[in-house]
Amino acid sequence: MTKIRCCLCLLPLLGVTAVCQAESPALGISRDLMAGASYYEAVIALEPLLLGKEMSDAQMEAYYLADRISNKLIGEFLLITEFEKLPSTTTYREYMKWEKIVRLNRLGAGITYDHMCGCYDYHHAFLRTYLEKYPAGNYAPAAEFYTIRPGRNELSEVERELKELYAYVKKYPEGRESDKARLKIARINDNLWDLLYHGGWPPFSSGDKARDGARAEECRRTSLSLYKRLLKSRHLSPEELKEAKDRYDGLVSLKHSSVYYITYD
Repeated sequence: MTKIRCCLCLLPLLGVTAVCQAESPALGISRDLMAGASYYEAVIALEPLLLGKEMSDAQMEAYYLADRISNKLIGEFLLITEFEKLPSTTTYREYMKWEKIVRLNRLGAGITYDHMCGCYDYHHAFLRTYLEKYPAGNYAPAAEFYTIRPGRNELSEVERELKELYAYVKKYPEGRESDKARLKIARINDNLWDLLYHGGWPPFSSGDKARDGARAEECRRTSLSLYKRLLKSRHLSPEELKEAKDRYDGLVSLKHSSVYYITYD
């Protein structure tokens, strides 16, 4: 038997918009576990909905919550930190055979291990499944943003991401994720300006100094315009607003960025 429940206190912790709707017991259990910081268990509690064949509002909510929790588990290095504390019985750690990763992936998390960075990666697989099953669902605009794949280390990949971000902003001109998309566009152009203006970096340079300089200035102006607009955003976090202000000031004075979003170390 389903019950009506309005979770206004827990959802903001994970950046989820609070809504009132019919809810299955699995969602209630998951949220209770979230409140106690038992994030892995909170995803596991959603198993009946994540693997269920019946389409429903509850299943849509489960995919979205599972994504937000998985992003926290991986993005805040909670799982990799826990795994690294386990006693090792082999010379090479078998990161992908850990029972918690195996079980999460059985539910559709799609977690991988990045040997270069030495950490787990989460690619928003739950949201990709959400979009496949519910392309017109309430969370589709957010899901479309978070499933845009980052482009790094190659100009073609960076330009592909920019193209997808611009298309997203055109499709969804207003909203929380729309401003986050604008922030990513600003960051990418900021990085391109930095790499081209300060001598060029082979993967992003045309080999023509004058051409690179012209593009660098175009990227700088694009970033300045977006950062200035975002200073008035109601959707960005205080940290993101501070970043926008700092980088706006930095670009005015031609100052290096300290964070690079389009390159790996």
